[in-house]
Amino acid sequence: MKKLLIAAMFCVFLSPAFAGIDQGIDKGMTHISVLGGFAVPTSEYGFSPSDYGLYFDDENFDYGDVGPTYGLQIMHYLTKNIGLGLEFNAANYQKVEYTFSVGAVSETVKTSADKYSLFLVGKFNFAPDAKTRLYIPVGAGFAKYKGKMESDVFGEEEQSATKPALYVGLGVESDLNDIFFWGLEARYNHWWMDDDKFTDTNYLSDISLMLKIGVKL
Repeated sequence: MKKLLIAAMFCVFLSPAFAGIDQGIDKGMTHISVLGGFAVPTSEYGFSPSDYGLYFDDENFDYGDVGPTYGLQIMHYLTKNIGLGLEFNAANYQKVEYTFSVGAVSETVKTSADKYSLFLVGKFNFAPDAKTRLYIPVGAGFAKYKGKMESDVFGEEEQSATKPALYVGLGVESDLNDIFFWGLEARYNHWWMDDDKFTDTNYLSDISLMLKIGVKL
């Protein structure tokens, strides 16, 4: 399922460019954008039920399933090609369910997670005077990650951590008129973790695809 979604993301991303009015970007312009889409986990917790002597297929726990991601960004252009700004971004990873047996007893474990991030962001525009523009977005900041594990035998446990985070991506946007624009943006998101909190690894990651709608100031 995840592989199909990732493939679909890039098929959509490489579709024909949007229609728009040739407006472009000027030095000193500010963009305010709302983003929304979905995030696909690309890493796992570093342990499995089999680590505890339970009968399982040695697959590590996922931290969650495909879920919504959304954000708000403000970007100011120092030049036509280069912008700097701030962004708040969140992702809510949906529950993954595992069922395994311990002798005659069957147990169900569910994992899910939420992540809230604040980034200093940068953007490099190709052909900034064009109505449809390809660009590279980057961000660095901090992410507050909260993971949850639910077991019908052992109950519920939550762990959280606030650690450095970053992303890099590729986007395309187009002007609808001299005020509004829209686009698509794909990102690789990476955040560090405490390896004693669920993970047994020091980072987690996802790939996200978001629709962007914005206004020029």
